[in-house]
Amino acid sequence: MKNTLIILSAFFIMVSCNQNSKTEVEQAKQMAIDSMKNQAALEAKQMVIDSMKLEAQKQASIDSLNALNVTANNRSTPSKVSAGGSTSTSNNTVASAPTVAKKKKMSGAVKGALIGGGVGAVSGAIISRNNKPLKGALIGGVIGAGVGAGTGAIIDAQNKKSN
Repeated sequence: MKNTLIILSAFFIMVSCNQNSKTEVEQAKQMAIDSMKNQAALEAKQMVIDSMKLEAQKQASIDSLNALNVTANNRSTPSKVSAGGSTSTSNNTVASAPTVAKKKKMSGAVKGALIGGGVGAVSGAIISRNNKPLKGALIGGVIGAGVGAGTGAIIDAQNKKSN
């Protein structure tokens, strides 16, 4: 009889623990689903905010262009008096779009000088005699910059010929 009670009590304990873990797993799944839904809602809200900011920036640029156009239209310069004695005025309508300055690219000579100087300085510091790395780095940097600038200039000339 004792053995039967022990077996039954062990069975009930196992069953009750198993049911708790199933409910915990279901709760964890539900929490994960809820957090994904919340994340999707937050992302959707952020997309709306970003699009509103973009539209505000577009409207600001349109307004600034309109303001430039209005000020250009308000300026008028009188022309010379014609032979008939009448004067005429002309409106200068100049609407200038905002210009974006293009960033100048470095020439091949400049790139070559920078790269050659760096490589020369490192090489000179490593190879230097009498344990004087600073002197070797200076000499190597100057020589490397000169060689790199010359090589870059040659490459620039070849690119100009091919274009």
